[in-house]
Amino acid sequence: MAEVHLSITDANSDFLRMERRFNYTTPTSYLELISFYRLLLDKKRDKISDQIDRLEIGLGIMKATIEQVEGLQKLLDVKMVDVEQEKAKTGELIEIVGRESLDAQKEQDAANLQAIDTNKLAEQAAGVKAAATKELEEAVPAMKAAEAAVACLDKKSIQELKSLASPPPACLDVAKGCLLLKGEKKNFAWGNAQKMMNNPAKFIEEVQQFDGSNIDQWILD
Repeated sequence: MAEVHLSITDANSDFLRMERRFNYTTPTSYLELISFYRLLLDKKRDKISDQIDRLEIGLGIMKATIEQVEGLQKLLDVKMVDVEQEKAKTGELIEIVGRESLDAQKEQDAANLQAIDTNKLAEQAAGVKAAATKELEEAVPAMKAAEAAVACLDKKSIQELKSLASPPPACLDVAKGCLLLKGEKKNFAWGNAQKMMNNPAKFIEEVQQFDGSNIDQWILD
């Protein structure tokens, strides 16, 4: 910066020689150059910090989704094992019925009841598998939508929103939802929502780090 500042002095001499006009470099010019550099540096650092935060949040959402899917898969595997065991028991029971001559009808009835229970377990397992598949299909676009929604947040937008004196109804609904998720039970006034967004950077950080998998039941209701 010193070299640039001093080089302008030489350029001023050339300017005077060619154009017959004076141009001056002052200490204020040097201070403004330093101020501009610091401002640009802060902007670049903020941008990189925001990108890091978004990446970490996106990876967290992906990890949570994978863990949920793995949990459903484990549950499905357990159910399928139960079904196979029940099928084996039913087969053994039918063989016993074929060998026994006394009370054959009673044993057959028991086998039929067992078969019904087995079929119910099989249907339940199929239902669990279908639910797991559906939840997985829904989780992927939901995850992407969540990433996109969080990624669009910035300090300027939050500052603009909280400065509104009479926001549109949709903004009021979203603000009420945020207050609910933060544990507010009664005060859903716009003034309280503005207070919640008083520090835009902190508010964005809270939204990005919010744990959507552990919401109290009364809030969901």
